[in-house]
Amino acid sequence: MNFAFTRFLVEEIKEVDAMCQESLRIWWDDLAALRECLQNDRSFQLMPAVVVLAYKYLDSDHKLTVDMAGLFKTLYFANLIHNQVMDEEEGQVNDQRLQFTILIGDYIFGRVLKLLLKIDAVQILDNLALMMCRINEGLVMQYKLGAEQLDVIKSGNAAIYETAFLTAARLKMLDQEAIELYGRLGFNIGVAIELLIAENTDQALPYIEKSSELLVQFKRMNGFQDSCLQDLLQDLFNESKDLNMPAARCQ
Repeated sequence: MNFAFTRFLVEEIKEVDAMCQESLRIWWDDLAALRECLQNDRSFQLMPAVVVLAYKYLDSDHKLTVDMAGLFKTLYFANLIHNQVMDEEEGQVNDQRLQFTILIGDYIFGRVLKLLLKIDAVQILDNLALMMCRINEGLVMQYKLGAEQLDVIKSGNAAIYETAFLTAARLKMLDQEAIELYGRLGFNIGVAIELLIAENTDQALPYIEKSSELLVQFKRMNGFQDSCLQDLLQDLFNESKDLNMPAARCQ
């Protein structure tokens, strides 16, 4: 699955990756095994690009855009690290590896807080805290309650997309109605992306359509004209059609 919109953000993503690597520089080699786990994680690969678009659409400062994309990528990474910790019933051994996993996850969360101070964005800490609570609720639903895929997505990764859009609007100092509307747009885009990654096209299409409606509404209210989010939604729609196409039969 290749989303076309990422091809136009190559330079920005390079900057995001460099920023993340620099922030974790002293532990970079020790994190090699965990970083390897993310090579095929499509959410980890796509999320920073969508965050860039969320900020770019609002004509946010370039450095702020890159920093926030790096922040959300780092948060996703830290959460993945903590997810490596299992219950004793699942065979978790209280050894040095477990201690390192917990400590490095906490260290990365600390780096995120430091970055918020550096970019003068501590006012969005409440949004990030709420996001982490929702992600953890999603994990409980997934691993303890056996919830449906859609419910897990809504409480999990979709919360990250929603928060990315919310924070972009807050840091742009839009009014509360616009902030909430932009957050809803991010939520619906996030659900659509995660369902497409899971190749669940039937459920993804309504969220793509809802995202288009919300974008039109937001544009009408606030006057932003950049086409990047419209291009993203078109790309999602095209991807959903490709997934629905029957596989070619061998002759």
